Amino acid sequence: MADVETLAADTAYKMSQKGELVLIDVRTPSEWAMTGMPRDSVGATLQDTDFVARARGAVLGDLDQPVAVICKSGTRSTSAAQRLAAEGFGHVFNVTEGMAGHLGAGDGWIKRGLPTDPFNPPDR
Repeated sequence: MADVETLAADTAYKMSQKGELVLIDVRTPSEWAMTGMPRDSVGATLQDTDFVARARGAVLGDLDQPVAVICKSGTRSTSAAQRLAAEGFGHVFNVTEGMAGHLGAGDGWIKRGLPTDPFNPPDR
């Protein structure tokens, strides 16, 4: 199993913009609607039964492609990162400060002023 490394939100953003990793937002659609999603991230809700399949799709099946996971404050992303590592993802990062910040981990994506994309739910 791969080790999970931590990553600051600003570093995750820079790496994702350079194509060095895929950023996966593991929050829920209602959370995405409230705050937007990190710029160019992929949404894959941790609680969904197809979470791992969605993460595999985000990296087009290349489990050696580095991925970073983010949630609101680091709890779900910790679980998500461990799960992806256990499923064979080779380079997994956890943005422990999350979107809203977490004491001791950092201010979070939003307070750092990092860009977000609006969440547009699919037509049903």
